Amino acid sequence: MKQEAQPFVAMPKLHPLRQVLNDEVHSRPTEALWRQERVFHIAMTGSVDVLAAWPEHLQTLVKTFACQLPSNINWSAPQINLTLNDERCALRARFERHNEFVSFSLFERADDALPFDQSASQRLSPQWLANLPGELLVGIDLFEWDCQEKKQPEDVAGFFEGHTLVGGFVASGAGQVFTDFAINGTATSRILVCNQSMGSRQSGRMVQRLLEIETYRMMALLSFPVAKATLPRLSKSELALVVITNEMAKRSKTENLLAQGSQGLELDAQLLGELTHLAASVEDLSAETRVRFTAAAAYHDLVDKRIAELREVRLDGVQTWTEFMERRLGPAIRTCAWTARRQSELSERIARITQLLRTRVEIEREAQNQRLLSSMDARAQIQLRLQETVEGLSVVAITYYSVGLVSYMAKSIKVLGLPVNPDYAVLVSIPLVAYAAWRSVRAIRKHLDTNPT
Repeated sequence: MKQEAQPFVAMPKLHPLRQVLNDEVHSRPTEALWRQERVFHIAMTGSVDVLAAWPEHLQTLVKTFACQLPSNINWSAPQINLTLNDERCALRARFERHNEFVSFSLFERADDALPFDQSASQRLSPQWLANLPGELLVGIDLFEWDCQEKKQPEDVAGFFEGHTLVGGFVASGAGQVFTDFAINGTATSRILVCNQSMGSRQSGRMVQRLLEIETYRMMALLSFPVAKATLPRLSKSELALVVITNEMAKRSKTENLLAQGSQGLELDAQLLGELTHLAASVEDLSAETRVRFTAAAAYHDLVDKRIAELREVRLDGVQTWTEFMERRLGPAIRTCAWTARRQSELSERIARITQLLRTRVEIEREAQNQRLLSSMDARAQIQLRLQETVEGLSVVAITYYSVGLVSYMAKSIKVLGLPVNPDYAVLVSIPLVAYAAWRSVRAIRKHLDTNPT
């Protein structure tokens, strides 16, 4: 029955990111696999500029196979899917961009082939592989094997050169996975997927999870050497902090902060300078490693989630992926987490001790300022007494000179013939002049006290 055309419906203005956000859930679809398939997967790390050269190399690869590119291909997309065909083979290639690495996968149908008889990478030019941008961190040869019967460890041990196997049933028993996590002579590790009853999409999702587990495991382990290099530097900083703390405790126990002089203040200022330098070095170290440790925790979380999605069922005599990761990857990640926590706690300890030392310095400065104010108060009292003494002398001096003037005036009046006795005039003027001088000096002092400016 022919479906009728939907009537046009007017819609409001669309959000500019609506299509982009909706397409995000479809950005990395899984590859549907044949019952037997060779998969070659690599993950490359490097600087942004180095990894940005990958599209150019992919175009070179396409030219090598003389394939027709889709007209709408976007070389800046997070995932690029290519079909590579020639008279020798038919390959499906997938390129994916991630935050810190890029991955490249090849898929080749392998009907009637034996596991690991050859690698899908042999279909590529050795020169093209050798000149790939970046550094190889992960290399995997995976083979999906169409198995009607369940395999025992001894049935597949020969494909792994006798190494200890890890694996078991996956997809609730619909398939089996085996690996040895060893890097062979071709710089790759091997994963064997025995497909008993998984469909093409289900097996594609299973293979993608396995490739992601190994890739994220290696990305998480990049932080482990950083943690081992960080621990000695943290120990050195912790020892320096202990020395400073012991010096502070020793001085606080034997000395009175309120009685500290300028020498004690200089010693505390020196300790504060050492603490500030130590805090700066720890913060520099934290800035160098914080991103790596945070990334390790994020990658480890992804590994745990992908392993849970395998839905493992134990195979007697073989370690499961969950057990292997818990015993081998878990300690390394916990070391990174412990190093990050130890680094953070050291920064907090330095901050607390710095605050204590600053408080000590402030108390010493306040005590020194108090002593200075007390000294200034004592000097002011002395100056007041001197001022009072000077005021008394001033009254005497004013009285002396004023009485002298009165004496001269009385003698002059007597010469003019008036009946004035100069000695009586001087005697009477002395208390009057002294009182007037004293009152004048008191008035001036009172004015200055009420109007200091």
